[in-house]
Amino acid sequence: MNRRGWSLVVFAASVLALVSLASNVTTLSQLEGKADTLLAGRLTLSQLVNAGTVWAGLAVVSGWLVRRPAPAVAAGVVALLTACVVHYGVGIAFGMFDLNVWAANLHWLLAAMVVGGPLGLVGAIARRLDPWGVAARLVVPVGAVIEPFVVGRFTTPAILPWPNRVADIISGLALLTAGVVGCLRVLAAGRRRPAIHDPHLQSATSWWL
Repeated sequence: MNRRGWSLVVFAASVLALVSLASNVTTLSQLEGKADTLLAGRLTLSQLVNAGTVWAGLAVVSGWLVRRPAPAVAAGVVALLTACVVHYGVGIAFGMFDLNVWAANLHWLLAAMVVGGPLGLVGAIARRLDPWGVAARLVVPVGAVIEPFVVGRFTTPAILPWPNRVADIISGLALLTAGVVGCLRVLAAGRRRPAIHDPHLQSATSWWL
């Protein structure tokens, strides 16, 4: 068992959960419109750490950390569930949420169990140095490129306050830029490396070939 890998999985999930929770803390001055610059910054951070690509990336990285395919599937699920439980649990402890938050967000817990496994497996496959590994390493950066357009980060209604519009544009550009750079780096690295198969991952992908 890769104990160090599993420890890093739980640590990464907890950090993302706490940063996500902190990014949702709104001060009275922000609510009253007296700190719009601070509000724009907080909204930008919140949109970035709560981006679907970031949470999917957590599951992929978790699979990468534990290495082997079967544990990687479990790691993807554990990472996303841990992040959800820490996020809502700490929020309840600090009075940010009430106990109804579990029922209200049950869909996220179910989503973690459904998509966490496949994403964790992607992380394990990403260790391969063949085309399958390159394709797996492209999953997160491609997601970062697509997400801003899917969620409408560049088409925010003008009726919304300027902090919301600025946050949408900045977070959208950040995801898009990170995604493009990530794709280019993965493709460049893939052209330089020889195809070396990982025997631990061969069985997990052989049925696709």
